[in-house]
Amino acid sequence: MSRLRYLISPALALGCLAALSACGGSKADTKPTESASAGLTETERNAATQPVQTETDANGGAIERIDVNGDHKPDVFKFYRNAEVAGADPAAAKSVKRVLVRKELDVNFDQRIDIVEFYEGDTASVWKVKEEFDLDFDGRVDETRHYDKASNVTLIELDLGFDGKTDTWSYFQLSQNEEGKPVNRLVERRRDTTGDGTVDVWEYYTKGVIVKIGTDSNADGTPDQFQRVEQKGSK
Repeated sequence: MSRLRYLISPALALGCLAALSACGGSKADTKPTESASAGLTETERNAATQPVQTETDANGGAIERIDVNGDHKPDVFKFYRNAEVAGADPAAAKSVKRVLVRKELDVNFDQRIDIVEFYEGDTASVWKVKEEFDLDFDGRVDETRHYDKASNVTLIELDLGFDGKTDTWSYFQLSQNEEGKPVNRLVERRRDTTGDGTVDVWEYYTKGVIVKIGTDSNADGTPDQFQRVEQKGSK
């Protein structure tokens, strides 16, 4: 059976976990019955009554663990660092604030991380810069998305062969559509079709539509043969 049948949709996975973790749950909703909690360890009982647990790390930051499906095991992990609040009185209690640096998600609840998000920023604002996906749940990253400060995708790296090697790079650029509205479109895709780690096919796009393909015929790492792609209806 093809491994593609087991792939997750990154958008769907994130949407489901975002909705669950946003709810958080109350202690009344998650508290186990006496019989249900009889076989749990102390850690699992704490997780059952406190679905969101936070502890500080050795560097003064914090780790937040969230149980989103009520199985007494954390599924979302948020990692924070401490940062000085700009302009705050160093002696004030709120002069230091936690800043999110990484989030790890287990979307199929098998106790293995499937998505990792990386963040940058300061106490004023934080933005996601990179996202890694294990699409087939084998413990290896199959897709990496890079973002700019405005949350637009700039690059998507894919391992379509599921062999641990990136073989497809898709580049995006923010532009305007016919109505003058901002739109983030695919402008170029590079592919390694032989699996040797070197790009040998380049696809060029205009307004999100492929218009030209370049190939490397002499293995020097640059395209030297080009083919125009005629669109339906064009003359």
